[in-house]
Amino acid sequence: MISVKEAQQLILNSVGKGSAARAETLDCAGRVLAEDIISPEDFPRFRQSAMDGYALRAEDLQARLLKVSGNIFAGGRLAASLKAGECAYITTGSPVPRNAGAVVPVEDVLAGAGVIQPRSKIKKGDNIREAGDDIKKGAILCRKGDLITPQSIGIFGALGIARLKVFLSPSVGIITTGAEVAAIGAGRLGKNKIRNSNLWSLAALLKSCGAAPAFSKALSDKEGLLPEFLGKLEKLPEIVILTGGVSVGGHDYVKEDLEKFGVRKLFWKVAQKPGKPVYAGVKGRTLFFGLPGNPAAVITCFYLYVLPAINKYRHRREIFLPEVSARLVAPLKAGGSRAVFLRGRFKDGKVEPLWGQGSHMLSSFLKTDCFIELEPSPPVVLKKGGNVKILLLTAC
Repeated sequence: MISVKEAQQLILNSVGKGSAARAETLDCAGRVLAEDIISPEDFPRFRQSAMDGYALRAEDLQARLLKVSGNIFAGGRLAASLKAGECAYITTGSPVPRNAGAVVPVEDVLAGAGVIQPRSKIKKGDNIREAGDDIKKGAILCRKGDLITPQSIGIFGALGIARLKVFLSPSVGIITTGAEVAAIGAGRLGKNKIRNSNLWSLAALLKSCGAAPAFSKALSDKEGLLPEFLGKLEKLPEIVILTGGVSVGGHDYVKEDLEKFGVRKLFWKVAQKPGKPVYAGVKGRTLFFGLPGNPAAVITCFYLYVLPAINKYRHRREIFLPEVSARLVAPLKAGGSRAVFLRGRFKDGKVEPLWGQGSHMLSSFLKTDCFIELEPSPPVVLKKGGNVKILLLTAC
């Protein structure tokens, strides 16, 4: 067996990098930028009111009575200058007059008969958003290699950036194995059958990091089916993920079948729990992952091995899950010859190990937002309040 770090390095050494293309900004959530993004304009684009209220000149900040000369609404024409002793009713987001020094909120005035009387002190600049107050023209918004989030798409939209240059995600195929596996939604399950949750888990994980499955296939535990299926594909994707059939059972043919197909093994078996029998191999430009069949091991191994490969292919600067230190909310038994990845819940700098850590158990993933990583060590009890390393399951 090799270590987790050794396995990850072997994978990264075998992954190429994808090309780039331009795409509509609205279609780019979850993708990776292939260029720096420079703001083409100020944001806000013009001086505007931060409140519903009355715009007045700086010279009239101490005035007891002001005449209301007109109304200014959002989307209207740029406001003219104010005259001495005058103010203008203005709505939030509307352009303020050129010589306006402040906006007094409606709730802070007495109004009637075309005049207002401010009831509180106001200073120059109050409740006015200056042009470029948030973003200056020419500012670097995002860097090449950054992940594009829904929030960043909203910012790009506000600045009129309609297209982005992004790195392409790899094409990924999913193959699940097992005579006991039945398609979800296929009707009543036969005796001793299980639903193909691994397919749904992997498809959802891929979509979350911008790599929707190129194909999915369920194969029975029969020797020779895998190379037969792969040989019929018109083109191999950049990544193929398989589940099941990689251990030492009598019907575990995945490793042997991949070798018959010409796949060169990178490793088989990693000193970790769950997911010890994980396999990786390469043929040409295609990387093959043989993940264990247990559903929790599939999800764990995806984050540890498949996700870094995808991130490198699409040039993302953050290859691995973010690491932080957290304090245990309860004592925890640790130690052994393998690295252990426990499902946990992280909040306010503290982490709670969740119930249901078996590799066949899925329910704890309903609350999981991190892995607690325990390195191989002699048996020990980690005390409540002690620090442990956690891997955050943030957006891909």
